Amino acid sequence: MSGRYSWLNRMTALGIALTLAVALPQLADAQLAKPRKKSEEAAATQDEGPKPEYSKEFRKIAAKAQGFANDKKWADLLAVLPELEALPNPTRDEKKAIATWRLQATQGSGDQEGFAAAIEVFLKEGYTEPGQTGAMHRQLAAHYSAKQDREKTLYHFRQFVDATPDVEADEFETLGRLYLQANNYADAALFLGKAIDLSAGRKETPKEMWYQLRDRCYIEQKDDAGRLANLEALVGYYPNKEYYSRIVAIYQNQSKDDRIVMLNAYRMAVSDPLGGLATVGGYLNYVDTALVAGSPGEAARALERGMKEGIVPSAGTNQATLQEAKAAVAQDRRSLPAESAAAAKNAKGELDVKVGLGFYSTGDYEQAAATTRRGIGKGGVARIDDANLLLGASLVELGRRDEARAAFEAARAAAPAGSHMARIAGLWLVRLMRAEPAPAGG
Repeated sequence: MSGRYSWLNRMTALGIALTLAVALPQLADAQLAKPRKKSEEAAATQDEGPKPEYSKEFRKIAAKAQGFANDKKWADLLAVLPELEALPNPTRDEKKAIATWRLQATQGSGDQEGFAAAIEVFLKEGYTEPGQTGAMHRQLAAHYSAKQDREKTLYHFRQFVDATPDVEADEFETLGRLYLQANNYADAALFLGKAIDLSAGRKETPKEMWYQLRDRCYIEQKDDAGRLANLEALVGYYPNKEYYSRIVAIYQNQSKDDRIVMLNAYRMAVSDPLGGLATVGGYLNYVDTALVAGSPGEAARALERGMKEGIVPSAGTNQATLQEAKAAVAQDRRSLPAESAAAAKNAKGELDVKVGLGFYSTGDYEQAAATTRRGIGKGGVARIDDANLLLGASLVELGRRDEARAAFEAARAAAPAGSHMARIAGLWLVRLMRAEPAPAGG
């Protein structure tokens, strides 16, 4: 539990240590001196702007108060303030001076309750100078955090963020966590997103936890669209089988298990050395999809990876399916050369793309790329987005990243904007931005 709230403890420590003394206005000796002659006051006003309004009675006591403040005699300063407050018809400047001394005295004496109350008055009455408001709200957020008053902590930290022009990403995170703690998932996702955007805009890697927390927010809101975009961004920075599995599951649900979409989604996840799938069901669904699509080699590779990672049981029907898939691959290797020759003579490219899938299945990525590219060049391909994704995947296996990038960009352009095929192309493009050793072809 201590780890869970460490972020809040850091915020509290930071707030308690915050010193406002430098920012607090102090009464200058000249302001407490006896009233000037009218001619002197007029000249000073013209040169320096309006002067604070203090009565003679106030100045008399205030000189003593200022002396206590200068000497840091906080108890004496607090003791004299009621005399000032008892004076009739105080001006706004006099009220502000009293509030300022109370801030200084309570802070200097370590009276946290009194200091917080003094800040509340200062903020309520609008006494703050430019740049003070955010710092004071943060101080109050830290105070109420230490008292475990979540509602006031959230209120004041939000005011701090709103009043601060140069908020840091960790501060957006803190506000997002406070909203999450309050079960306000929409605002939690909003400010966690601001932390991510600020960090990414600075060419920094956003924290993985920010995406994870935002994922929880979208789950609570039942916002699949927001969740999917968040997971896709997350897997770009932190690829792993768990995040890929969540993305694939959403694709499957949204596309109603569209076979073309799902073959490409599974291929994208499992071909990533840092990716894969987290469940046996995910791998077996890939196997079924690949076999139906006529790509037994993909089914075999999926089973082998799942078994190697200890996710897919290696005995029983899974082993039988693996052997059947390997036998189908061996048969395809014998028949593909003739099928490729026949496809080359066809005026339309659809047959070339189907043969290209066969070569990809057998692991002959050079022929897969050449045959698929030939089909795309001819035209007459039913799903040009699918064909370009196949071409790109083949080129990735060959380590030809620039060509692969062009293919994925073509796939994204051919697919409807925002479609699953366009999103899959985008994930491939993000993967290509990583410094990843080129896999061996063949």
